[in-house]
Amino acid sequence: MPHQLIPSVEKRISSWIEIQKKRQEQDMAGEEPKTTITVSREFGCEGYPLVAKLESSLVSITGQSWTIFDNRFVDRLIKDKEISKHLVKSFGDRAKYLDYITAALLPNWKSEPDAFKLMIEAIYSIAQQGNAIILERGAFAITKDLPNCFHFRLVAPLDYRVSSYARRTGIDEEKARGIITEKEKDRAGFLSDFLNCSFEQDSFHVVYNNSKLPIETIANSILDLLDF
Repeated sequence: MPHQLIPSVEKRISSWIEIQKKRQEQDMAGEEPKTTITVSREFGCEGYPLVAKLESSLVSITGQSWTIFDNRFVDRLIKDKEISKHLVKSFGDRAKYLDYITAALLPNWKSEPDAFKLMIEAIYSIAQQGNAIILERGAFAITKDLPNCFHFRLVAPLDYRVSSYARRTGIDEEKARGIITEKEKDRAGFLSDFLNCSFEQDSFHVVYNNSKLPIETIANSILDLLDF
């Protein structure tokens, strides 16, 4: 399944909350922002294996905790008050430009404005803190002005993505093709309607062709570019 290389969301949330508790016990004033990596992908590319590889490598290299934030984690974060309070405590005051950023990204809210506003605030705050790997959710657009953030994207021909997704999920390729087509349409609409942007190549530090390079090579390239 697509999520098989990612620990359960409950396990990741529990580990993240422990990190927040430790941060609250320390004086973080004046500390330089730590690195955040955002990973975008064309649906069907191996985004989950990539972020899992990055996380394990970064923990080994830095000796610090790193957290993967995917759709499920972010959804739980903004919906669960007991979880989200740890994010609020970590930062105290909201970012000076957060209201401006939210207004710029969401000029024409069509539905659920509060939910999208919470999502933007959560991702922005997570990215500010660093030691984070954020998968999808338009994180590259939300955090584009943060100097500690680095943005990468996976692309691949449709046939490769269909084959890869079908293999990893155990479904037939015809069904996989239909899912991929629908998901790509939904993502483009989300970016256009709610984040006022698109998947332009100049939004990313590097765009990788998933069909040409194995995940380990891509992960090592990202680590080298970030000087880890």
